[in-house]
Amino acid sequence: MSPRKPTKAKTRSQARPVISGRITRSTKSPRTAGARRRTPSAGGRSREASHIPVEGHPPAWAESRPELCDALPWFRALQGGVYHNGNLCFGFLIDADCGIRSYVDEEIIITRVGGGCTKDAEGNLILLKDQDNNGSTISSIANSMKLKVPVGVIIGDRNTLLSRKLPHRYNVMAYFRITHLWYEKIGRKTGAKVRFQKLGLSNRSWWAAKDPPLLEGRDFDLQPAQALCAACCQMSPRVYNEGWMCLMPSCKRFWAIKSASSPPSNLSFHPDFLKARLHPDQAIQPHYSLVPDLLSTLTEADGDALSKRIAWKGIVCPRCARCISRTFWSGWKCADISFPAGNSHECTFEKMLGMRPISLRSVIEDLEMSPIKRALSFDPKFMVPEIDDRTLHPYRKLTYMIPGVGSITHLVSNRAINTRPNGPDDLFKQLQGADLGLRRYPLQKSVVAGTLTAHFAVNYVRRFQGRPSSGSGMPYKYVVSVASKGFDDACDEILRALGRLTWATEQAVNDAGDSFLPPNELLVLGYFEDMKIGYHDDGESSLGPTIATLSLGAKSTMLIRMKYKYYHGYSKAKVALSEDPVLDGCENHPQRQALKGQLINGRISQSTYDNLRSGLLKKGRGGEASPCIKLELNHGDLVVMHGENLQKYYEHSVIPEKRLRFALTARHIKSEHVDATELEKGRFSLVQDQVYDGK
Repeated sequence: MSPRKPTKAKTRSQARPVISGRITRSTKSPRTAGARRRTPSAGGRSREASHIPVEGHPPAWAESRPELCDALPWFRALQGGVYHNGNLCFGFLIDADCGIRSYVDEEIIITRVGGGCTKDAEGNLILLKDQDNNGSTISSIANSMKLKVPVGVIIGDRNTLLSRKLPHRYNVMAYFRITHLWYEKIGRKTGAKVRFQKLGLSNRSWWAAKDPPLLEGRDFDLQPAQALCAACCQMSPRVYNEGWMCLMPSCKRFWAIKSASSPPSNLSFHPDFLKARLHPDQAIQPHYSLVPDLLSTLTEADGDALSKRIAWKGIVCPRCARCISRTFWSGWKCADISFPAGNSHECTFEKMLGMRPISLRSVIEDLEMSPIKRALSFDPKFMVPEIDDRTLHPYRKLTYMIPGVGSITHLVSNRAINTRPNGPDDLFKQLQGADLGLRRYPLQKSVVAGTLTAHFAVNYVRRFQGRPSSGSGMPYKYVVSVASKGFDDACDEILRALGRLTWATEQAVNDAGDSFLPPNELLVLGYFEDMKIGYHDDGESSLGPTIATLSLGAKSTMLIRMKYKYYHGYSKAKVALSEDPVLDGCENHPQRQALKGQLINGRISQSTYDNLRSGLLKKGRGGEASPCIKLELNHGDLVVMHGENLQKYYEHSVIPEKRLRFALTARHIKSEHVDATELEKGRFSLVQDQVYDGK
């Protein structure tokens, strides 16, 4: 059976077909309507494209994905090319590879739908599996097309289909509406394709070439021909000049011209499919503003609003249209001289907010600000601590012992402690008003370069002159490199917090029977709503074995788990550990412990041990270890982690509740990492009011 004859649409004089293809390959066909001949250069960029200027400037732009996603609520896709939420597509990025059979001009975009791909030897994206409407990405695109939800489109400067020189790495184009969604054969897999039409046709596109040829008038009655497939009884438009095909993957006639023959590899778009335009419809309106104006919604009179999730997102600079992440506690700077490599432009715009202190009442949900004595219950899924209500009264002392590893001491605060003059209640308010220098820093290890921490940080250290050359001491490098200040620059609140942490450290270390090393470094972290820090360890060879933290403000949950490689006995690359400590609670602990005992006792050789252990490790389930300790940290609580092996074998995360929180963490820089002559220069002492006695 053959498809019925395509229905006739109102057509113009037959134009020459437009060649489509993958952007990383040169097009050898003669130049046709709407297409330009491209000669790719190194890195996939077209040499011709880099010399053709555009007509205008994008309404918003960014040089990194994190900045882009921070500032645009309609595109929060940090890695993928499609942003969807609530089963609707709101944003779409076209960048280096739009896939084979793609097209871009001033008003129309035809591109693949990303996801489920890998790169071949030439750098082209190859589908790994068939795409269908069951996937969340494609179903969201289908829903936005059906419900007429406009989609914001961004073009990256690695895209050469446009054959223009784009001004920035990422450039916001405009809002588009989705006109067609269909499937094609891409290699041996089935892939989705989507056609966009610019929403505002009355305005000239900024990405149009300067001095372009005169455009023909639009004919809104022109639509591509469609035909009903006799095999599946579904309509499909005529997309390609070479002939009509059924575009339903479930049909036996899918992707075949006339009989059962496959279409030619080098297809050209039918002119009617490119020239067709839907009538303008004033009822179609985007969900979000293309360029959001966050600043107009934030007033300094509403202190609570300035710490909410939306307030620590990015803005679009009102002067130069650049997307700016919020890196500073008090606001935004367009040109951040702290990171000149990524901020070379010279825009001087900045917006710093008057951060009014947020009351404890607004961040703590308890009926009273602090219980007289906090009631405790423990989840049996986690380690149950030893409880001591006497030794450090009025604190409740909870001790978690990990044999052969270390200890975690949780000092539970209460109303008597928190309400004392210059106690946690006062510290929480005072830190909000102090100029601490808090800011967000790029993560050292992140999938997407430029990703910032989900917290603000500043580090204070005992100033050792000349180490490093800046004279600012040793920076804290737990997951980021944080610039440090000397304690001689610290305000009284920071030093009083250091006094509390010094006292807590001394109590925990003395209980363990170890030598007490007074903290000489203090890291301050500030968390706004929904900010958190993922699993990490605080181990560094230059630092002592003890870490003490004071929690102020909103409640948070701290989870401790065994690191992946020690839990399983091998790395994530499946390489067995050369020295397996076989920790209590690790995977297959009894079998691994018995096997190691046989090796130590000389009952088996090293090679036999390695072979037997390899077979045992293959039986593991994979995945991360489950948390073994859970701490509920409330306002005024202190936590001390002691033992070098604790940071070596275990890691921890902190998830605050939805409001403002400070975490102040103190440690000791080992003297052997500082020249002896500098030790004397760096000595300092807390004055009487900064020394804490545990009351």
